[in-house]
This record gives sequence, C-alpha cells and structure tokens, in this order.
Amino acid sequence: MVRAELTIANAQGIHLGPANKIANLADRFDSQIHFKTEYMDVNAKSIINLISGTFRHGDKVMCVCTGPDEKQALAAMKELLSGDLEDDDK
Repeated sequence: MVRAELTIANAQGIHLGPANKIANLADRFDSQIHFKTEYMDVNAKSIINLISGTFRHGDKVMCVCTGPDEKQALAAMKELLSGDLEDDDK
C-alpha cells in the first residue's frame, strides 16, 4: 500500500468531466485506488462515488493505492490531480 496527500487543483473541483477522467485513468491499473478524507472513502474507479465526494478546489484527499501497480497508480493520480481537469486534451 502506498499513499499520499493530494490537493484538488482543478478550479471547478471534481464534477462529471473530471470524475470521468479520474475514473478512466484509475481503470487502467490493477490496484485499488481510493480517495479518503476524514468523512469518506471514495473508490476512484467509480464516477458516481467521485461525484458524491463533492471534492472542491483546494480540498485535500489521501490517495491510497493497493495492488501490484500501486506505485505507478499513485504517480498517475498525483500528476492528474495536480492539473486542470477541465475538457481539453488531457
């Protein structure tokens, strides 16, 4: 298991578009990927779970990855969440 605290950098937070990008990226990995806060544990492979997390710009989440490619999964989540998740060529 690997983990890192990540900050939601997207100005609009995580809504449908960004949730889709996160879930699509998470699906590429065999590892389980979860975003955890004090109040919730969200499966990053589920668009519905990500939207229900109501993550806003500046929120901090603990990204926890467990599985055979956990280090690569965590690195990918760090890179994705650090940028703008709005509809462009990402």
